[in-house]
Amino acid sequence: MIQFILNNQLVSASQSSGSTMLDYVRYFKRLTGTKIGCREGDCGACTILVGDFENGKLVYRSMTSCLMPLGNAAGKHIVSVEGINMKELSPVQQTMIDT
Repeated sequence: MIQFILNNQLVSASQSSGSTMLDYVRYFKRLTGTKIGCREGDCGACTILVGDFENGKLVYRSMTSCLMPLGNAAGKHIVSVEGINMKELSPVQQTMIDT
């Protein structure tokens, strides 16, 4: 079992650790906001955020889910487009407005 947090939910995935995060998110969790594009990591349609602790601090990086093996999600916080709070601006969106 591969355990991680997807948006705000703890999940245990029994799929192969070599399957892609894109396939897991779309086909097993039915979160279709993460799109299938090129499946080569170039177009960005499948971008997700991956949060992991570095030096005691939670750091998020954007990743192309079509290239990310499901096993790499173990112990991390994965955020799809559905997990972004759309009721108010995110800190990134607010920063873009402020600059």
